[in-house]
Amino acid sequence: MAKDRGSLERFGRYGHSGTVEGADDGAMPDLTAALVHRQGIRLRWVATETDLAEVVKEAKEIGAVAVDTEFHRERSYYPKLALVQARIGDLIFLIDPLDLDLSPLEEIFVDEKIKFVFHASEQDLEILERAVGARPVQLFDTQVAAGFLGISHASLGALLHQFLRVTIAKGARLSDWMARPLSPEQIDYAATDVLYLEELERRIVAELDSMHRRDWALEEMAAVVRRRRSEVPVELAWTKIRECRALDDERNRRIAARIAAWREEQARVRDVPARSILSDLAIASIARSAPQSRSELTRLRGVDGRRLDAEMVGHLLELVVSDQPVGTATAELAISATMRPELAPVVLLSASVVQAKAFDLGIDPALIASRDEIVDFVIRRRGGLSRGWRYQVCGAELGALLAGERKIEVTGGEHLHVRPVSEGTH
Repeated sequence: MAKDRGSLERFGRYGHSGTVEGADDGAMPDLTAALVHRQGIRLRWVATETDLAEVVKEAKEIGAVAVDTEFHRERSYYPKLALVQARIGDLIFLIDPLDLDLSPLEEIFVDEKIKFVFHASEQDLEILERAVGARPVQLFDTQVAAGFLGISHASLGALLHQFLRVTIAKGARLSDWMARPLSPEQIDYAATDVLYLEELERRIVAELDSMHRRDWALEEMAAVVRRRRSEVPVELAWTKIRECRALDDERNRRIAARIAAWREEQARVRDVPARSILSDLAIASIARSAPQSRSELTRLRGVDGRRLDAEMVGHLLELVVSDQPVGTATAELAISATMRPELAPVVLLSASVVQAKAFDLGIDPALIASRDEIVDFVIRRRGGLSRGWRYQVCGAELGALLAGERKIEVTGGEHLHVRPVSEGTH
């Protein structure tokens, strides 16, 4: 762990590591020009295998790494990694991935003795796993942890201000991170994103311990490590489109599943955003209307006929009338296993129970369950609410309510509680 230096200095300067041996002079930024908020921090540009080996060595010696990334994904299916920032002790490494193989970092990612601290890690983990070949096995996410303190989806800047009274500049956030050399403003922005992470983690952990919730948070961190966005099969891509999930008819959902899977495959092959091929609204419109001709297809809401060539139109119309199975048994089940209309009020009631429980505990409701997880629990009694800390704080009680063993009670006209059926009203 990096040492806690106590008081925060407003400005200072990064130490310069000297020239980068073997690096392109045009890519090497001026590290001395960037300002920092704390003295005693050295900054190093990593552009060679030798430099990267030093990162690995330092991480193994210190045992803790604060990490962030900069990337672009506006014009591609897969995000393009532009920079990796890693604070290790009193060093901040700025790792240039544009011409550097990052696979040597796998050695420290899979080391259970090394803790990695992120803020809002989901996208970072997805990108780093593609670049490194692994994801950290010991992870602490300050945004996730803050949710257990009742702070919902807080930005890094908001948490730093709340816990450390530090204000950070975010002016370079939307700049071009693929450009080289990076500007002093970009260097300062990138370094600051990892500068305070470990200190922020310590403050949050202290709060979690005072509320006896560290175990809940660590359980959720382990789930974050296991969760992989890229593992969603193409045949289940339709389930990520809100308008398609709302389709009532199984035939319509089957059309949506086929077209969304085709779009996903095309996007991956071309490495372009899926919505640049066909919008979500277009998929839902086609699935609902089942067009039989080009004119019917191009009149639909969300469908841009100017971007559809004859081959694409023909393929979409074939997908509309196809009677081929969508894919795996899981995909078929997702299409056929819809929620019966009479269950809608039960889902709404269950969502109210989750909200009330989150209010009582003072945590982010989204940490307990999303709407999809609530639906899954209502229909099948499975998912996150059926295990771990979620089951302890909410799932067990909700399951008893759904089984008729509990009742809802509102006290004072504003507080919702779940009570045993035999318990009288207070």
